[in-house]
Formats: sequence, structure tokens, C-alpha cells
Amino acid sequence: MTKKWLSYTIALCIVALACAGSAYGKKRGHKEVVQPLKMQMPQYRPERNFIHTKVEFPQRAIKLYDTISITFIGDVMQHGKQLAAALQDTANPNDPHSYNYGLTFRHIEGKLKMADLAVANMELPLGTPPYKGYPAFSAPESIAWKAKECGIDLFLLANNHILDRGKRGLLNTIQVYEDMGGRYIGAYRSKEEEKLLNPVFLNIKGIRVAFLNFTYGTNGFAVPEPCTVNLMDSLHVKETVRKARNMGADIMICMPHWGEEYMLKPSVHQRRWARMLQREGVRIIVGSHPHVPQAAEISGENILFYSLGNYISNQTTPDFTQLELMVTIHIVKNFQTGGITLPEPEIEFLWCFKKGEYDRDYTVVPVKEIMGKEDGAKDTVQQRRMEETYRDFLSRNLIKHL
Repeated sequence: MTKKWLSYTIALCIVALACAGSAYGKKRGHKEVVQPLKMQMPQYRPERNFIHTKVEFPQRAIKLYDTISITFIGDVMQHGKQLAAALQDTANPNDPHSYNYGLTFRHIEGKLKMADLAVANMELPLGTPPYKGYPAFSAPESIAWKAKECGIDLFLLANNHILDRGKRGLLNTIQVYEDMGGRYIGAYRSKEEEKLLNPVFLNIKGIRVAFLNFTYGTNGFAVPEPCTVNLMDSLHVKETVRKARNMGADIMICMPHWGEEYMLKPSVHQRRWARMLQREGVRIIVGSHPHVPQAAEISGENILFYSLGNYISNQTTPDFTQLELMVTIHIVKNFQTGGITLPEPEIEFLWCFKKGEYDRDYTVVPVKEIMGKEDGAKDTVQQRRMEETYRDFLSRNLIKHL
């Protein structure tokens, strides 16, 4: 055998022995040794429109803007005939709960409750019997409770009738509002209370609003010590405005009791005061006292209503004492810049009907709800008078958009 064939034979034997060993291992249950695969890592190939997005946990949404609404009504009064109409049959006239004011706010209650805040000028002292009408008013506290129940949140006390029943009447009035949990402004038990409570400062949806209320006088009655009433003293008014600004008010609203009664146009005195308040930074002014609606000046920077007129009273003369304004002012805040804007206010004309003219008692109805309707007021003469007075006021173009 040649060397070549010998090498070939030896190689075949080695292969045969290897195969036999593999088969023997499988029969014995040994695991076959498998070499691990060599995996190649994928190459990173950036996409052309790839956007990196940062993943964060959900957070509360940041408020960029918010709007609040404040509704104002005019003078809430109680003349003798109103008291007689509200007094329930055979009831004790000195009992404040003997008077029913269920119809006083019924037709505007929804509007008042819809607003973030509703404001009324309460031109009467409360809680001091015997209850009387003009010239020295004193009303049962039940009218204030009904006002609060129907949506009034802030009661204005700085007016010329607040001292009609002297110190006792003033103290009783304040006590009534405190007992019912109502906010009030304009009159206080002492100067110390006035410093604490004036101005009224409210944070409504993050919008900080300061309210100021002043009166031209108190019908000649001296303010009894130690009580105080916010009078239209320029130094005191400016001091209160400055205090409101220092408290961080986003906007200031002044509600002055001023002007000449029954005049549709503001007096020189009112105009001067309005300009002074605006120079001091007061952007919203809503006045009372003339018992008729007066002119208004509306712009993107300022809103000025010289007088809303009566809300409810027994007055029918002179003209326009039954026609009144209900005004809703919207305030918008930009929480990024802190800026305040004033959109167009909502103006609604109301009419005060006496007992039996529209319902069984004195009540106030939005003019547009019954304008031109045959089934409006029970008293067709009063219906016609309402429509004529409303058109007359509009024809005078007293509400100016500057």
C-alpha cells in the first residue's frame, strides 16, 4: 500500500469515529452544542422629517384668559304704598316677616344669578319699625333677604337716605346685612371698620376687583359718632383708590351716589368727578341717585353710566322714573400679560309696574319681553306708556360709544 492510500484510509477512519461519537452523545441525552449566532447591530439612519418630542406627565392646563360678569341694578326703594302692598293681610306691620316681596325680583332673578356678581343700590335703612316711606325711609329687612335670595351679592349703602333713621337705623341696617351674610359697602360702625372693609376687594376667577362706593351727602344729617359713611371727599376718595391699587387690584369699580334728580344728562359736578376718577385709574363707574336713567359713555378703555335710575319705587312722575337700566359688564383678563379688556356691556331696559298693572304686586319686567305684545301688561295704558317712554329715551341718543 502506497503512502497516498495510507493517508486517505486514516482520514476516513477519523471521520467515521467522529460521527459515531456524535450519535452516541445524542442517545445519552447530551445537549448538542450550538454556536451562538453573531447578530449585527442595526445601523442608525435618521429620517429626514424626524421630530424630537419630549414626553411629560399630564399637568393642569394653564389658563390664558378668563372673563367675569358683574350685573348692576338701580335704586331699590320702599315708598308707603309699596309697604302697604307688601304687607300681608291681618299681619303685624311692625314684624319684618309680615311683608311679601316675592315679585320684586322675580323677572330678573335668572339674570342676577347668572352673573358672577350682582350689585344693587339699597336706598333705605333697614330693620327699624315703624316702617315708613318718603321722606324718612325705613324698610323691613325681608326685602334685603329676598334680594340676596334672588342673586344680589353686594349691597351699596352710601346714599342720601342711609341716615333717615339716625344712628339706630344705620346700626340696624349693618346688622341685617351681617346676619344674612351679605356683603355691603359705604357705611360702617366705626372708622376702624371702614379701614378694614373699604374698599371691598374680591378675587373672582383670578381677577382681582376693588369696589368703591361714595355719596354726595346724607340729606343734611350729620354722621353720628363713631359711625362713618363714605362721603365724596376728594382726598378720601383718592386715598381709597390708592389703597385699592396697592392691594393689587386688576380693575377698580366706583359706584357714586351723585347728580341732580330727574335730569337725563349728567351735571357739571358729575362730569368733573368722573374725569377725576378716570385719571386716578378707575375704569368702570356706575352711578345712582337721579331716579332716572342718564347718559352713558362706553369705550374699550372705560365704561361710565352716570345713573341707572330706579329699580323699584312708587314714582311715576316725572317721566322716566319707571324706566331703568340693568347693566352687565364683562371683564376679561389676559393671565400672561396681566392686561384687562372691557368688551361691550349688556344693557337691558326695565320697567317698574305698580300693584295690579302687570301682576298682583309691584314688580319689574324687562321691556323687550312685553314690547308690542297684546298680552303684556294687564293695564294697557301703562303698557303704552312704557313703550312710548322707552322709544323717547332711545331717540335722545344718550348712550355714547366713544
